[in-house]
Amino acid sequence: MTARVNFCVDAGGTRCRGRLVDAAGGVLASAEAGPCNPATDLDRAADSLSRLWALCAAGHAAADVGLALGGAGLSSAAVRARFLAVLPRFAAAVVMSDGYAALIGAGGGRPGGLIIAGTGIAAHRLFDDGTSIERDGWGWVGGDRGSGAWIGQRALRHALAAEDRIVAHDALSRAVLAPLRAPTLRDGLTGLGPDRLAALAPLVLAAAAAGDATAGRILDRAAALLAALAGTLRLGAADQLFMAGGLAAALAPRVAARLGRRIDAPAADAQEGCRLVAIGAAPPEVVRESGA
Repeated sequence: MTARVNFCVDAGGTRCRGRLVDAAGGVLASAEAGPCNPATDLDRAADSLSRLWALCAAGHAAADVGLALGGAGLSSAAVRARFLAVLPRFAAAVVMSDGYAALIGAGGGRPGGLIIAGTGIAAHRLFDDGTSIERDGWGWVGGDRGSGAWIGQRALRHALAAEDRIVAHDALSRAVLAPLRAPTLRDGLTGLGPDRLAALAPLVLAAAAAGDATAGRILDRAAALLAALAGTLRLGAADQLFMAGGLAAALAPRVAARLGRRIDAPAADAQEGCRLVAIGAAPPEVVRESGA
């Protein structure tokens, strides 16, 4: 992609973030908008990204700007095609998964591995030949093990078991149910999806920090799942492993302890990863077969 100005977007299941950058990497504008996972809700994702572009355009026409997009739910070529078809017409577009964009940003395009832990979960490894593998990223119904949505769902199950008097109410169950009683609990559960489930994860983190045993067990299980996922990347001792996403700071120490290895903080974010791919400073996403 050769556009002189690039609109670099990190599109996630809870929010999307955009940055308009010039040819030298200077930031011209930046903003945030709402959930942007086209595999979950195409119309909402398109609306969020269109709103984000309106906030970041800074007087530029889409036709003169390159789109560099790293997005949740974009591992499917069919989803990518449908999503691009309903977006503003940019001069050019390079599209990748949000996890791959985060991996490129984390290591500056160098080989290594990354777990992205947010509303969803994905693990990526970049090899010396420029190819990569992705693990999980299946979505919240069958995958995203250890994600914000997974944590929120486990906390909600505990809270509803307490509501049914199967287990005793505790600080975690009360914290989880409070925002859902609007106006009744059954109303609050209507239309519950991954982003709303992930919004419960901070309540679990807070309860665990306060010593709640159930919350602690949920986080321990999430860390075990993430450590197992990291193991599938088969990184060598010299390979860096990064962790990014909204849950990275909270879960990385637990995951590192289980792995017995260091987890590094990313050097830069997914938006920078998008920019590096767009200008040819890092390889485009070329995924090996799933069994590789």
